[in-house]
Amino acid sequence: MFSQFVLTGLVGFSTLVLLCCLVFLAGWALFKAVRRPTAPTLAHYPFVSILVPFYNEPEASFLMTLDAIEHADYPGRIEVLLVDDGSTNSTPATVATWLAQPRDKTYRLISLERNGGAKGLALDAALPQLSADSDVVTVIDSDTVIMPCSLRRAVEALYSSPRHAAACGLIVPAGRHNSWLHRLQFYEHVGALAAIRYVQSKIGVVNVVAGAFSLHRTEVIRELGGWGEWLVEDIAWTWRALAHGYSIAYAPDAIAYTICPSTFFGLFRQRRRWARGRLESFRVAWRISWPRTMKMLPWWLLWAQSALVPTLLLLIAGASIYRSPTLLGIAALNWWLMALLNFIAVMQARTRLQLGPLDLVLVSICNTVIDVLLLPANVIGLIDELRGHRKTWLTR
Repeated sequence: MFSQFVLTGLVGFSTLVLLCCLVFLAGWALFKAVRRPTAPTLAHYPFVSILVPFYNEPEASFLMTLDAIEHADYPGRIEVLLVDDGSTNSTPATVATWLAQPRDKTYRLISLERNGGAKGLALDAALPQLSADSDVVTVIDSDTVIMPCSLRRAVEALYSSPRHAAACGLIVPAGRHNSWLHRLQFYEHVGALAAIRYVQSKIGVVNVVAGAFSLHRTEVIRELGGWGEWLVEDIAWTWRALAHGYSIAYAPDAIAYTICPSTFFGLFRQRRRWARGRLESFRVAWRISWPRTMKMLPWWLLWAQSALVPTLLLLIAGASIYRSPTLLGIAALNWWLMALLNFIAVMQARTRLQLGPLDLVLVSICNTVIDVLLLPANVIGLIDELRGHRKTWLTR
């Protein structure tokens, strides 16, 4: 059992980070009200190469992904590389039929002989096939649907600073009304996590570029390398870029709907892999530059607190186990600060995601529940990395 001192220190530090996020958001809102910044536009939109790896995907959902790419409202050049990662079902034939129809964008089908066992390996295999004048590599999962304006807005965010190596949009789990598990994941993604990522984007330390829809400068990929060496390629690549002195952009209005796990066992396996990726990414960055990695440590510890010692359990521990008014008070403050961030995130997204008053209540309840439910998955994932267990994709 953790000592009371360690728990109080961890939740206290996490609470301080949350408080700083709220202060920043308040200051930024005041700044925008005074300055009224205009929406970013580019004089010239770069050449975008879209990579879509797929492996035995359900045909219906994959065709929705392809249709969304085809209807993307982007004023620059686009090429789309569909990477068949050794599929053994009828999906490649369905894709070939879809490609046989007249299309507005340029598509190429790349077929790998066998499945490599990790998404990053499939992406790396496609890199040599990029056009020589490609400016941006966009990765879109084969179960993800981007909104028509999302690519344009994400590119504008990426090019808002020459130091941005990558950018991501708002990833929204689809089917929130299908089950309680879908609802939990929906509120997790659109709640405080989105608000915190918004703060991170303004100070250049977004620490996770969600792999379902992410953009990377092609020149930086050629400089730093691809994704294939890691189990959780999106997190590790992000931290490597940050450790090299780059920053990451976030476009909250670049929305992508993705299919999330529909069973608790599937969600457990996914989060076990993600937790391992968190520690893996920290090690990657530390070996490159420990001073820059230390700058990202507060965000890693913020994740560790919510993942390993959820606030609900801290409240119970403070009241009944340690009988500590200090621990209980700090844990309660932590929950209320997170609830405020949840409220702000839902208010910011209420129009584009069609959220209502009930969502303002459910978002904090669902985030409290999912933190506790996923605690075992997070612990096992960290143990996997610490013990050096064989890397397995888990969700394939």
